[in-house]
Amino acid sequence: MVTEMKIVLTSCIVVVILLFAAPSQAVDSDFRCGTEIISVGDRKFDVLRKCGEPSNVEVRQEIRTKRDFGSVELEPKKRIEIYPRPFLVDELVTIEEWEYNSGPTKFIRYLTFENGFLMNIALGDYGY
Repeated sequence: MVTEMKIVLTSCIVVVILLFAAPSQAVDSDFRCGTEIISVGDRKFDVLRKCGEPSNVEVRQEIRTKRDFGSVELEPKKRIEIYPRPFLVDELVTIEEWEYNSGPTKFIRYLTFENGFLMNIALGDYGY
């Protein structure tokens, strides 16, 4: 019985050591460029500065209809709606899809920007 307890205790200690020794990982929605980390919400120019030029870029524009109450911000985090009912507004959205290919031993990353802000980071197949 004492031997079994020693084995369990030793196993627990090994697991704890491995957890603390593991390098910190970025969140799945993040992308590491060398020592820099790219996250959803980053601006396009920040990504360019940190990662350099992408392997491929595709640009398109969409017209999206959104509801708008015509609100006005009087002070930070306090908005007043001007109209009692929402009205529909068309807005032009520029969408850019960037591809970062780091070679055959790493996965391709696809970054989607909307109006200059990073909205999504997707993982592709192995690079080429």
